[in-house]
Amino acid sequence: MYKKIIFKARDKYGFDTQLRPYPAAQNLPDWWKNAAPYMKSPKNPDGKKIIISNRASNAGFKKCTPMLDAMLSGYIIPLWADVQISYDDKGNPLINSRTNAQVFMQHGESAREVHPPTGYTNFVFKYINTWIPITPPGYSILVTSPFGHRDLPFEAVPAIVDTDKSTLEIVPPMWLKEGFEGIIEKGTPLLQLTPFKRTSWEAEFKYYEGHDYQTVQEKNFNGNLVNHYVRNVWSKKDYK
Repeated sequence: MYKKIIFKARDKYGFDTQLRPYPAAQNLPDWWKNAAPYMKSPKNPDGKKIIISNRASNAGFKKCTPMLDAMLSGYIIPLWADVQISYDDKGNPLINSRTNAQVFMQHGESAREVHPPTGYTNFVFKYINTWIPITPPGYSILVTSPFGHRDLPFEAVPAIVDTDKSTLEIVPPMWLKEGFEGIIEKGTPLLQLTPFKRTSWEAEFKYYEGHDYQTVQEKNFNGNLVNHYVRNVWSKKDYK
């Protein structure tokens, strides 16, 4: 049975003009889609053949299901209008569009004190997003940049919002990439919203005795040439 997430526009204008959020599975990055499942070699020029040598397989990153799961999780918020990034005489970035409503607004000066990731400026802009996510009781939203899309001109400031209780719009702050100038096209993925259930946790620390971990490996991972995680561990996640 599916949990229901509702994306409610703050007004009719936003409902009619802004692109709708969609499952992240609909926008896997090209570098992932084009990658071969196995490492290429003279014996495996197209990267489609599994080869076991010295107890190791030639599986590439595309066989890493946990990595794929992150990129498939939740929903993408796309840019709803073309914008142009330019700079004023003092070198401050400007964002302009042809829309009557703002697409971005600059954050207050205090936001510049948040240390940006490498390669991004400390200029922080808020994306004017009309869609308010509403989740069932006990569920929150993790807000990030789209996983796997590493060439975007913006990097979202990560956040968690308790969207079962908050009814206000999410206007996410974003760092601008250093030196970026030009047009960012409508439909560019900007945000990934991943719902999760809140619960309380307490850490405990243990270790495997003797050869116990080696036994676990032999009974599990080493028992399959490939796809152990998918066959025996992984649980399917669906977002519609």
